[in-house]
Amino acid sequence: MVTAIYSLANVHGAELWLLFWLVCLAAYIAACLMFRPNRAKAGVKAVFIGLMAAELIIDFAWAAIYYPNGSYINYGIGAIYGLFMWIPALTAACIIVTFRNRKLYIRTHH
Repeated sequence: MVTAIYSLANVHGAELWLLFWLVCLAAYIAACLMFRPNRAKAGVKAVFIGLMAAELIIDFAWAAIYYPNGSYINYGIGAIYGLFMWIPALTAACIIVTFRNRKLYIRTHH
């Protein structure tokens, strides 16, 4: 997100990048909250921590891809692969968080 926001001032079309980020964020939250263990107080915290972990990893990857020497490098349409890294990162975070929360939920409610 930091890389996307930074790009708003420097990159033409960065608004679409930020919009893509927000749509993926909404999908992650919706997908995680579909499962009951993720809606508990501890579950919501874990969902947020999973989001921050995925965000940190992808933000470093985006910075390395798009700003390798400190200034933006325009790869053209080929650079879209970097944006799509966000989807599997959030999917993995959702799966990991849900399995973790499910174990805790079963342990405390049975």
